[in-house]
Amino acid sequence: MKTAIVYASVHHGNTKKIIDEIAKTNDVELIDATQTVEKDLSEYDLIGFASGVYGGKFHRSVLKFASVNLTDNKNVFLICTYGGRPVFKSIEQVIAYKHDIIVGRFSCKGF
Repeated sequence: MKTAIVYASVHHGNTKKIIDEIAKTNDVELIDATQTVEKDLSEYDLIGFASGVYGGKFHRSVLKFASVNLTDNKNVFLICTYGGRPVFKSIEQVIAYKHDIIVGRFSCKGF
């Protein structure tokens, strides 16, 4: 199964720490949404979106990346780190619009 995780980790690096641990034991391509604007995701069987929570939303670069690059009917999982509470609604709206399937969510306190 070909897997990618699209992420933004810009404040304290907590999200990057989590996805780096995932990548140590899984064959996964990490895509930094703050550096990569476009990428063909059609070849991936499973796509993760990972971000800290900024103003009650996923980082804008992850939301934009998903809006531009996510194709229909993909299996998707979500990861968020947060200071207050986990928030998935912003990315879930993009996923619903693209008709993708959320197969899992993970969240934990950040800094």
